[in-house]
Amino acid sequence: MNLVVRKASIADAATLLQLVRDCVAGMRAAGIEQWDEVYPNAETIAHDTEAGTLHVLCDGEKIIASITIDQNMDPLWQSMTWGAGSEPANAVHRLMVHPSQQGRGLSKLLMRHAEMVAEQNGCRSIRLDTFLQNPAAMALYPRLGYHPTGTAMMRKGEFAGFEKLLQP
Repeated sequence: MNLVVRKASIADAATLLQLVRDCVAGMRAAGIEQWDEVYPNAETIAHDTEAGTLHVLCDGEKIIASITIDQNMDPLWQSMTWGAGSEPANAVHRLMVHPSQQGRGLSKLLMRHAEMVAEQNGCRSIRLDTFLQNPAAMALYPRLGYHPTGTAMMRKGEFAGFEKLLQP
């Protein structure tokens, strides 16, 4: 196993869109209606790639997971209670691990990568949201030291906010 995290390139677009489709199918098979044909879409992937915020995890040359790390806080997060002194913050969006690769600790690896990027960016915390009806995600973030910050109603239902303060 030769795992490498790198920034996505435009050449990765088709592979990333297939990753989205495979993840949507995997979630639906598990009864999780979090993502669909509307979100995330090709425009989202292209925007993140062009902004340099989409990172991919490759096993050799094959993309098996991805994560977006930026400073774009969803406006729906305004009602959440973020930690005192947690600014500036990075946000994590669209963490995806191919269904055939799940259970290998790859989400944990990508979250550690996100924390490293946030520290390099001079951030004091990482913020994210996850679908309340996604049990794997709801269990992952507390295990990694993320604390709940509240909930927000989004297009697909209620999402929980999480935050982790990083070492100063």
